[in-house]
Amino acid sequence: MRALDQIVLSLLPFESSVKIPRLVLFLIYAASSPLSAWGQAGAGAFLRQDAGARGAALGGAMTAVVDDSSALSWNPAGLSRLAKPEAGATYVVLFEDTTFDFISGGLATARWGGFAAGYVRQSSGGFEERAGPNDAPTNFSITQSAMIGGWGRAFALPWLAGASWLRRPKPLSVGVTVKSVSESIGSTSASGRGADAGLIFQPDDRLSVGVMVSNLVAPKLTFVSQPLSYLRVVDVSPAYLWKLSPSMRALTALKFSKVQNEGLAVSGGVELQYQRLLALRLGMRDQALTTGVGVRFGNSSFDYAASLGELGVGSLFTFTQRFGQTPEELEETIRNGIRKLSYAEGTRLSKAYLAKAEEELRRDRVQEALRDLEAASLLDPGNTEIRAKINNTTAKWDESLKRQMIERSAALAREQDREGNLLASRQYWRGVLELDRDHAEAARELARIDRDLSVEERTRLEGLREAQSAGEIALALAQASTFLTRGQLRQALLEAEKARKRFPGNAQVAGFIEQVRRQSKELVRTKLAEADALAAARDHAGALRSVEAALREVPDEPGLAERAASLRASVQKDLTPAKRKEFEQLYYRAVEQYLKGGYKAADALTDELLKIDPSSESAKTLKDKIQAALRYTQ
Repeated sequence: MRALDQIVLSLLPFESSVKIPRLVLFLIYAASSPLSAWGQAGAGAFLRQDAGARGAALGGAMTAVVDDSSALSWNPAGLSRLAKPEAGATYVVLFEDTTFDFISGGLATARWGGFAAGYVRQSSGGFEERAGPNDAPTNFSITQSAMIGGWGRAFALPWLAGASWLRRPKPLSVGVTVKSVSESIGSTSASGRGADAGLIFQPDDRLSVGVMVSNLVAPKLTFVSQPLSYLRVVDVSPAYLWKLSPSMRALTALKFSKVQNEGLAVSGGVELQYQRLLALRLGMRDQALTTGVGVRFGNSSFDYAASLGELGVGSLFTFTQRFGQTPEELEETIRNGIRKLSYAEGTRLSKAYLAKAEEELRRDRVQEALRDLEAASLLDPGNTEIRAKINNTTAKWDESLKRQMIERSAALAREQDREGNLLASRQYWRGVLELDRDHAEAARELARIDRDLSVEERTRLEGLREAQSAGEIALALAQASTFLTRGQLRQALLEAEKARKRFPGNAQVAGFIEQVRRQSKELVRTKLAEADALAAARDHAGALRSVEAALREVPDEPGLAERAASLRASVQKDLTPAKRKEFEQLYYRAVEQYLKGGYKAADALTDELLKIDPSSESAKTLKDKIQAALRYTQ
């Protein structure tokens, strides 16, 4: 107490032999450094105050298990566990008009780890000072505060990658905090700066060990003449999570704490968790019992702790608000929602898939994002914004792949040119131009190579061109003929048109295209005749199927699209409310099976859907996706 005695005696001009001032000194010291189960005495003890009700109820044993922004106080390595943006506030009711407040906010990043900032303030009021024994007293207060910033990140341990007992990809977390502290006693104040460091080693999901060194760089405050240095504190804490059942878990944690120039202190606690909704806690510290409870509703959580010490019951309250959903939470939402799909639930799940896709895009995982966007579109088929996002993302993905192919082909062309393989280089540059007709370097290099080729090489190149052209034409017509024999006239025509663009004026290709067009006209006549007969019998659904079969193969036939639109309107008029309800139920059953991977069951359900409403674009889209999945898995 000598340093604090000097500070307070400078404010209270009494002789040290007088008993009353010594009592006042003790009360001031006790208020500024709480002598209860909530904290430990000594310079800078207010920063050892419990920063959250959960840790307080566990006897302060949070060094290995902290996972929110209060890690600024417990162990900055815990900031590596931040999963989403959050803000938290803690309020503590102490004794002798002393209060403690801690507010913090944190942000998680996928690449750099977690960051947080916080503000701590402890205030004690109601003290009196006198200029002399007979003078009227004046009031003063004691305030201690700190601004804290911290960072934490998890790291892999490559040299332990083969260890069977190491089950986490990034088992080691490290963190640091920097702090600016300020203390005032009446009109006298001082400030200083310092830093803490910590680490957490977690080989699997159950066991973790934390180490925290507070005041590794100790703040030094000078009130009068002698600097007052904060005490260094080392905490070591093991923790183990027991999985009692699918919904019940128990956490046990201990903490071994060594304050500079003091003995070893041991504390700990037990937390019983029910899912993520409720937690009951019990702990022990400094021979004082601690207890508490925590509840969580979505992103909001509230915790309360009480300490039963010699000075009475101390109460601590913490509220934490998080924002957004993690990919794991979105997956859980989707899994739970798929079991009870309906239109309303499908729309809600569509938003979950959309949020998940946005997160995948932020991580530049385009393929996964497209998969989730397609699922969102199936669950909310009328949402045009999702379809537009799919088209936009697909275009970006295709452009990215095309750019990579161009860069790769250009690099190979340059490499072959350096080695003197002009013909090979020419082939690669030609491939670049096929992907990008405006590629200036490819055009320039092709012209140069053609000039540099010898007569013999030019003759050889012409022979290679003719042979290659003949082979490519034969291959293109073979692929187109395969589609034609299957009755896929549109696909056959597309393949033949590609060949014509590459080899304009080729008689074989022109003859094949003419053949396809004749068969297309015959198909249209046949299907329109079928549609007329079915429409006369008021079988609008059957008539629509016939017209759409023709439209699918000959989409540019004049008047065909208008005829299909008229028949779709007739089909919609024929649908009764009961049929519409049946369609909705079947549709979401089919989507459910598709998302679960039950493609055969989903395919059978889509057949029923198209019988009820052959005009449904959502059912047709789902059918196409199921057919593609079946081909892929066979």
